[in-house]
Amino acid sequence: MADYGREYVVNKTYRSSSDATKDQFQKWLNGPIDNGIRNSGGIRSITNPDTGKREFLVFVSDSGASQTQNPWEDVINMEEGIVRYWGDAKARHTPHPETATGNGWVKDDYCRTYAQNDRPNAPPVLLFEKPESGKVTFRGVCIITDLRIERHRDNGETVVNYLFELAILNANSIDLEWVHRKARTGVDVGGPDAWNRWVREGRIQRYSIYKDSIRSKEGQDPEGREADLLEDIRERLDDPNKGEKLEVLIQFLMEGLKNFSNVELTPESGDRGVDLTGQVDLFSDRPLRGVDTKIEFKAQVKNRGSSISGKELSRLASRVDDGEIGLFFTTSHYTRSAQRENLSTYPVRLFSGGDLVELLFQTDLADNGKLTDEVVEDIHEEVG
Repeated sequence: MADYGREYVVNKTYRSSSDATKDQFQKWLNGPIDNGIRNSGGIRSITNPDTGKREFLVFVSDSGASQTQNPWEDVINMEEGIVRYWGDAKARHTPHPETATGNGWVKDDYCRTYAQNDRPNAPPVLLFEKPESGKVTFRGVCIITDLRIERHRDNGETVVNYLFELAILNANSIDLEWVHRKARTGVDVGGPDAWNRWVREGRIQRYSIYKDSIRSKEGQDPEGREADLLEDIRERLDDPNKGEKLEVLIQFLMEGLKNFSNVELTPESGDRGVDLTGQVDLFSDRPLRGVDTKIEFKAQVKNRGSSISGKELSRLASRVDDGEIGLFFTTSHYTRSAQRENLSTYPVRLFSGGDLVELLFQTDLADNGKLTDEVVEDIHEEVG
């Protein structure tokens, strides 16, 4: 009987051993299956013993150190859930990519199911990466999105190979009971939600290591008295053309925090997308002799109701020099695509309307769900 309850967790590393008592790869995958994977090359299959149908494809990418240059480097992009995986025809003595058994399997399954949009019969791809001998890291359950032939010049000779493009689905783990049941019976029950949705609707939900850091619009908007404070800010600091009043409020906020210093508004005529500059001290409570613990920052401020796009974040990021950070404040929220782009590309920290009012409630600039009259008067006086 299978030892159910086992699962593969994305980005977790497991033992691959010839000792069955220690093996967490071949032994775990095969379980009670007679036609499971074998100790072979990069592409393997798990086949239904009664029908001969490949219920799963298993791709193993070898990322271990090599003494020679490898022209067939796989690309596993966990940030965006994208994979470029080279087939098994990686030698000059392989005249045609289909000569490699694994390549033939994948081409047949792709053309028969994926390319025909026959999703219920398409075999999921279980992707592993081999960082070193005796270890495999699970990278997720995938679907095949494209297949094409590529040529590479190696020592003056042309090598032909398949290049498979995969989408890593948005699943944190897979239950081995799903693998074993589907492989033995063909019944697809117990798979991850992202796989089930793709089979049912054709919708691809890609995995991203940043997904837990991406906030919804609702997650960025305030509630209760914090929502009242945000509405008060929009009404009393309404400045649609320039937003300078909110910039002054952010300056006051920073000046009240002990780890910020030298906070200044940039000249209105030439800010080039930067509204505030200053320094933030990493160890303001623990000064160090001879070590500069301050980081220069550049900040942009937007007082509006519409969302912030990646284009606006890139504008600030282009002004941030090496060793600096960017700070972006808005009374609205950031789109999901802007957050993904920022997390993977820019040295910018994002503060939504909800974050802003949460900070203000921890100062004496706000009281009872509103900005104090004193701070509003000071802002108007500062702006003139």
